[in-house]
Amino acid sequence: MNARREPAAAALLPSLQRWAVEAARDLYLMQKGAPAATKQPRASAAERMSVLTAEALPPELVEGLSQASRLLRTGDAVSVESAPFATLQERLLTLTAGYDVVGFDVFNTLVVRSVEGEWLKTAVARGFVSRLQELLHPERMPTVAEVRQRRFVLEMEVAGEQVAQGRDNEVDFEELLLRWAGSWVPVEPHRSRMAAELRALEIELEKCALRPAPGIPELLAALKAQGKRLIFVSDMYLSAPLLRELLRHCGLEQYFDAGYVSIDEGLRKATGRLFPRVLEREGLQPGQLFFVGDDENADNVQPRRLGIATLRVEDPDEKQRRRRLEIAQKAVEQNPFWAAHYVDVVLGNEARHVRDYEDDPSYQLGRTLAPGLVAFVVDVIERSEKLGIDHVYFLAREGLTLLKVFAILKDSGLFRRVPKAHYLFVSRASTILASMRELSWEEVHRFWRQYSRQSLRGLLKNLSLPQDEFIRLAAECGLTDPDRPIVEPTKEEAFQRFLASRRVRVAFHHRRDEARAALARYLDYRGLMGLKRTALVDIGWKGSMQDNLMRAFEHEPRFPELHGFYLAYVPDGQPLAKKSFKYGYLSDLRRRDLEEADFLRNTAIFEMITTANHGSTLRYGQNPWAPHLPLPELVHHEQEKDNAARFFRRVQEGIYDYARDYARLSPLLRFTADELKPGTLQELLRYTRYPTDEEAHEFLKYSHVESFGVHEITTFGLKLELRKLSQAGSVKGALKEVWKAFETNSWRDGVVRRSGLPLANLAYDAWFTWRAIR
Repeated sequence: MNARREPAAAALLPSLQRWAVEAARDLYLMQKGAPAATKQPRASAAERMSVLTAEALPPELVEGLSQASRLLRTGDAVSVESAPFATLQERLLTLTAGYDVVGFDVFNTLVVRSVEGEWLKTAVARGFVSRLQELLHPERMPTVAEVRQRRFVLEMEVAGEQVAQGRDNEVDFEELLLRWAGSWVPVEPHRSRMAAELRALEIELEKCALRPAPGIPELLAALKAQGKRLIFVSDMYLSAPLLRELLRHCGLEQYFDAGYVSIDEGLRKATGRLFPRVLEREGLQPGQLFFVGDDENADNVQPRRLGIATLRVEDPDEKQRRRRLEIAQKAVEQNPFWAAHYVDVVLGNEARHVRDYEDDPSYQLGRTLAPGLVAFVVDVIERSEKLGIDHVYFLAREGLTLLKVFAILKDSGLFRRVPKAHYLFVSRASTILASMRELSWEEVHRFWRQYSRQSLRGLLKNLSLPQDEFIRLAAECGLTDPDRPIVEPTKEEAFQRFLASRRVRVAFHHRRDEARAALARYLDYRGLMGLKRTALVDIGWKGSMQDNLMRAFEHEPRFPELHGFYLAYVPDGQPLAKKSFKYGYLSDLRRRDLEEADFLRNTAIFEMITTANHGSTLRYGQNPWAPHLPLPELVHHEQEKDNAARFFRRVQEGIYDYARDYARLSPLLRFTADELKPGTLQELLRYTRYPTDEEAHEFLKYSHVESFGVHEITTFGLKLELRKLSQAGSVKGALKEVWKAFETNSWRDGVVRRSGLPLANLAYDAWFTWRAIR
């Protein structure tokens, strides 16, 4: 969805376009007997249309339908006066002028939840399962659905027992938890201990979910200032002391003189039996109590039948918020694909840090791409636990943004065990020389195949070899022009003599050993040497720095087993070293997944937005203030400083704001990285395949500094050379030049979007997909 902030209605058109291509592609693959386009869960077009259109219905229409349904009801419905939160204080201060006691419903009146109550129970079930993983054999482990269903069955069982005792239909919370815990931990005292943990978890999550309803603290203060006695009355399985604890957490408990809860009294508001008990306990006649609540029956119809005056809280914005939550919750319960969408709905409703900077496209870009980066960091933490990794190293420079996201998430309370995180100043330039065995064509070809426009000077710069020393040695071999491009290196005799020269090799070995020793000192200083197993974290793509480190130190006994965690991984066809492993989160081409491959249509954007503004590491020298400590030597390009100041600082602010909101609410959501992946991938594919006009044009303002291989500044416009067009000699030739420029563009979908042609991205997406399939 556009910048993840658009109304659902505005997201329908790109969604429809995407679904059209997906449906046609799936049909084609099925007819050809080919593998499915994606192995991830995915929602059908009908399901997506149902969810998004339901969310897009305007509140006025929903309210109109609700009122119409009330008119069609039979029975003795009572006319109830209502008010939204915005005017509640004004209305209530007037209506309660003749009353000494004012009562309030609790949930959706005094306080509102970030998630609906049933989802909160699901979050507790997820926490229960996480705890059981430490106690049960994997073969005995229940699923979250089984644990949640077991609670539902027990709720019916316990409530039935209450009814059999002459009480109203309510659940004894403490008894429920004992039976729930005993379903998998039947032996005492472990059962009681587990029940206590579940109790603490549920109260903790309630506190996380709750906040005062709009204007309620001011309203309560105004009523107390008038000398009113305030009470709360709730149909709830949590006792009055627990509700007081929750109200205290929200800053409201101080206003209430008494509270009455159905589980304590054995009577419910919904049956009309709790209000007489309240009147009795308070020593009131019905005409002396005024009651406020949101539920039409329990808080208004039932008390009015007794002669208690009421005011119904009926807020359109709050009803729309809860309606979107219910739709998204139902969707994710039926199909795990919707997990990322549910997160988006919850965070969109409860944003404390993310702001609607509609006139700030850089911030909006950060907000759009943040879910993928946050989910990736969640995967880093979870994967580290599975692999028994206690230390992870975020690689400069993209890793700094990921490290900051990690720092935000690690204390969220979502994870059982979080590895220690470190930042490693490494680059391809600072590791390539140390990783080489010889100065041979086989070694040089490792990066020459990617950056073929090499001169001798460029090669020496890439290898961090001293220019003067090796240019002089090259001249002795007949390579006299260090700036001339070496077009065919395998056929150029002077260049081959240079590589084969004994004097060159001796000088190379000396410089390589120096670089390797300096790199080893730095890695030892950062605590990497001596670990049994560790992980490197980076955006991707090929894991070149991981390969370089392994080649440099694979025979060093103190060098650990290396695991590379990447947002996306693109294998280069070379076998991995024995103790080297790589994982791509959102995209890993080894999985042969079409949609994961489509994520790579614009890789530049993820590198640019995460790049730290501290320059690139060249080598490792000595710290002048502490000579025994190695110091990374950095080079900082002015264009990078300009990009950071104008664009990417704000992009990163959007990422961090999203991460803060996610960390705050993640204990309520409790989705794993694997659950978040399918929907998150689809959301990022929206940006990649179907950018908005603003997103496509903003991309033209960015530039990327290539600090290894070609050492140039890459811009992203369509690079058409008028000279070549004029020399084409025909329209067909000119079109070939245009197509060549288009094919070499970093984000062709953005070029298509900027063309302004209606449905152009749909056509290009379809064409690109068919070409990939064939």
